[in-house]
Amino acid sequence: MTLYVGIDVAKNKHDLAILGEHGEIITRHLQFVNSYQGFETLKEHLEQLKQPTQEIRIALEDTGHYSDNLVTFLQDLGYLVFTYNPLLIKEFVRSLSLRKAKTDKKDALAIARKLSTDSYAEQFLVEPRMKELKELTRYQKRLINDRAKAKMLYVRVLDLIFPEFAKIVGNVHNKYVYELLTSFPTTRKISRAHLNSLLKIKRLTYDKAKLIQVNAELTIGNDSLALQIELKQLISTIRHYSEQIEEIQEQINSIMQEINSPIETITGVGQRLGAIILAEIKNIHNFKTPAQLQAFAGLEPSVYQSGQMDITGYMVKRGSSYLRYALIQAAKLISRYSPHFKAYLRLKISQGKHYNVAVSHVAKKLIRIIFHLLKTNQTFDETKLR
Repeated sequence: MTLYVGIDVAKNKHDLAILGEHGEIITRHLQFVNSYQGFETLKEHLEQLKQPTQEIRIALEDTGHYSDNLVTFLQDLGYLVFTYNPLLIKEFVRSLSLRKAKTDKKDALAIARKLSTDSYAEQFLVEPRMKELKELTRYQKRLINDRAKAKMLYVRVLDLIFPEFAKIVGNVHNKYVYELLTSFPTTRKISRAHLNSLLKIKRLTYDKAKLIQVNAELTIGNDSLALQIELKQLISTIRHYSEQIEEIQEQINSIMQEINSPIETITGVGQRLGAIILAEIKNIHNFKTPAQLQAFAGLEPSVYQSGQMDITGYMVKRGSSYLRYALIQAAKLISRYSPHFKAYLRLKISQGKHYNVAVSHVAKKLIRIIFHLLKTNQTFDETKLR
């Protein structure tokens, strides 16, 4: 006999309900805390059902990181675990009754009922690789943001030490620039360095080295010891972040190769952005329409209605900020490399839309394509775009 378990997840405690194969209530309500003792209580209760683990199906809402440890715990015990988008549960509850009555007990029971009546439940099985991908991509994005802050501070310090330097080298984040400034962090040290010492730095040419030294002698910059220390440490920090980001990307690439998703066939969407999009969506079957996916990304426009006023405004920016970021970046790239999307972006700009607004329209169109590809497992085909 198959049993259906619904768990309503919260920060400090979880609520559970269990239904039998024919919809009869086995457990109306069990509350357990989000701790080792609580998880042991859950384990004991499930074992008391005297059913093989594969005949006990467990569902919960996908409500952020509060459910992650619980999902892992149950999967390690051998149970089949399913996660539903809260919107699907809300819609299911509304279909059962028009009355508004929300409690944790009823939520758990509703989740169990949803699972017991779902003919396509297998589509909502938790994929461990997606959990890993989400942790990796979110951590990598935080590191990228931290590196960007360090780079801004580095540029500030470099402008104080050697304001003429950026015009000479162009990109102050080149590897040879980091190596040069680590070895010679002040203009005085650069100007007094033997030319042969400078030329040992890879990709630093003779002409550029001479030009740097000439400008170092005439600079209006500051040779402060404090700035020198800050510059060297910021370069070290940036390099460290870059190594960490690259290490994480290798793990992401490995998982993406295993998943082999059609999202990578979209022009301009590489493994990094593709991984973020997949990790945030998790399961495309949690969304019935592209509009739901668009809303989840926070890319739908806000609407204000009052009396005679009916205003469509800015994007609401709710939902997953990580998904929204990846879609906007992917939209910019596909507009650069795809003839169809390049023309679509130009069309929106020609209609008087600001570039950023036009890009958001590209992102919305891209969402519809991603939705279709993931639902059908088809590859991207530029020739079929309309």
